[in-house]
This record gives sequence, C-alpha cells and structure tokens, in this order.
Amino acid sequence: MSKRIALTLLVHFAACVSILAQVAQVYGRVTYGGQPVSMANVVEMDANHRILNHTKTDAAGLFNMKVTSGKTALRVTCNGMRRFTHKIGSQQEWNICLEKESAHEAQKQVKARHETSNLIAGHLKGRVVPQLTWVEQLNDTTFTIIVPVRVVNMVEEYPAGRNLAVQDYNGHIVALGVCIETATAKQGAPQSYDPYIRPTNNTSADNASSFTGDESDYFCYPRFRLSKTELEYLIDHSTELACFAVDTSRGDNYWMFYPTPGFAKEMQKIINKMLK
Repeated sequence: MSKRIALTLLVHFAACVSILAQVAQVYGRVTYGGQPVSMANVVEMDANHRILNHTKTDAAGLFNMKVTSGKTALRVTCNGMRRFTHKIGSQQEWNICLEKESAHEAQKQVKARHETSNLIAGHLKGRVVPQLTWVEQLNDTTFTIIVPVRVVNMVEEYPAGRNLAVQDYNGHIVALGVCIETATAKQGAPQSYDPYIRPTNNTSADNASSFTGDESDYFCYPRFRLSKTELEYLIDHSTELACFAVDTSRGDNYWMFYPTPGFAKEMQKIINKMLK
C-alpha cells in the first residue's frame, strides 16, 4: 500500500471518528431536596433555542438521552422548579439538583393587571375573533402586554429578547415591545381562543398543521415591555395600525394579531384605570 493511500485512509478514519464522537449519550439523575424528581423535562437545545432531543425522568429521577454535539446545552425543567441549563461539552454523567422557583422579577414589579378580549383579534374567513390579552403596569411609564402564543409541546419555551412588532398599513414598525423574561409552556387552550384561527401572513411552523379537538394545546405567555408613550401613540393612531406581529422563532416566523375596532377606547380605559 502506498504512503499516499495510507495517508488518505487515515484522514478518512479520523474524520469518521470525529463524526462519531459528536454523537453521544448523556445520563444522570434529577433531584430536589435529595428526593428524585419524576417526569422532569430533559432536552438538548442549540444556540437558537431549538430542541434537538428530549426525554423525561423516570420514577427514580433517572434519564438517558442521545445528544448530537457537545456544543449544545442540556436543559431540565419541572413545574415549580428553577430551570437548569448548562453546556454539555464532554460531560456524560449528570447529577442535577433543582431549586424551588421564586417569582420572576417582572411578576414582582407588577402594580396592576387587566385582562381583556377587546384589544386584539385574529381573522377567520373575514370574521374577527377576539383573543385574550393582559396588560400590566410595572410603573408610571412602563407597561407589558401579554398574548397567548401557541407552542409545539410542553418542553418548549419562549425566550427573553424576542419582539412584538406593531406595524402600520405601510409596513412600518410604530412600536416594538421586547419580551423581558423567558415564558414557560402551559397546557390547555386559553379563554376565548378559537382553535381554527390562522395567522394570515405565516408560512412556517405555527401555520403548518391544523388544530383538532383531540389535540393538546400548549401556550406560552410572554411579557412584552412597552412604554406609556408608545401605548399612547398606538391609541392616537389606532386607525393606522395593521397588526401585532409576535416573533415566534429566530427566523422569519410570526404569529399575527390585529387591533379590534374598539382597541383605542379599551386601551385608554385600561391606562386611565391603572394610573389612578
């Protein structure tokens, strides 16, 4: 065998070993206060918050899962517990001790909260379908708007930093709310949710499959921060508003809502009530 052929084979062998080395198993135990945590969600997540693999802990708190790369992160979540996230690296065995979740910082800041179905809506065959919305007052100049965003499964989260872009009919962004904390998924359709509604300008995951009465629905409730000045602008220019575009992924993927005919009156009433 020539040296050139031997070198080529060696290079191919090294490449194969490298590829195989990227695929591994992680395993371990999840506990709280020394006791096993069963049915905790264990996921492999990439830098764009996409879930690559997932499993759940068994009755003894044990899990075993294939992962694609040491560059991804291991995330463990369980209701009532603080989320655990750590880069996988070369670590295969994990002993994870969860801590009790305390109230989120944004929740601690809320001075007043109002629930309404009169702010935004979806369109179904030309019919306006009200969508449940919450408006919160953090202080005299800062508010949050919360809308239910459907997600694929219970382990998905809506990360902080994504946007709620309010656009006019010319496509200009007239207000930009930013999600101020990661929102975890909850099961069950929210009040006033129409399972047959479809965002009109969506070509990707949120619009890919139909809902049926047999499916479980999962929703996140992200808090989008908006200033009092921005809300007042929206009130004064309500007839020019085209839609509320909720950023639902790192790519070009939005969940579309639309201001109701009574948007300005309802928003002004909410602000007046909160600032009394």
